[in-house]
Amino acid sequence: MAVRFPSLDFFKALQKRTIDDKARFEKLGYCDTSFGVRIGDDLYAISFEVYECTGVRKATDTSDLDFVLEAPVELWREMVASILENKGADAAHSLNTLSHVGDRMKLVSHDAEGNDKFYRFMASLQEFFDQAHHLEVTL
Repeated sequence: MAVRFPSLDFFKALQKRTIDDKARFEKLGYCDTSFGVRIGDDLYAISFEVYECTGVRKATDTSDLDFVLEAPVELWREMVASILENKGADAAHSLNTLSHVGDRMKLVSHDAEGNDKFYRFMASLQEFFDQAHHLEVTL
């Protein structure tokens, strides 16, 4: 069944992938963070505990999130399209590149610890998004 991007169903499907591909996430190490993904005007809150995504929800408030990744919907679609085409983000469309080179994606946090969690858990966060290549996604 196809899931639409962006949507809560898309992020719930990625959450399920952290369980279905548990071994992959265990190899990357623990990940304990709650972060936001702002796609245009929509905000999704995503929580990780140890090796899996434990929750996804629509959100309005960022005060309980460690950090938020913000970008226009077009950029997020471009990243997901790259993931679908390449079975993972190519170098030009990784979270690391998009948040650093040209600041196309904005990292917003309330404090230095939030920034640190993004960099510390980046491999797990990238894998979370890269799991989209296992899904049938409508952009």
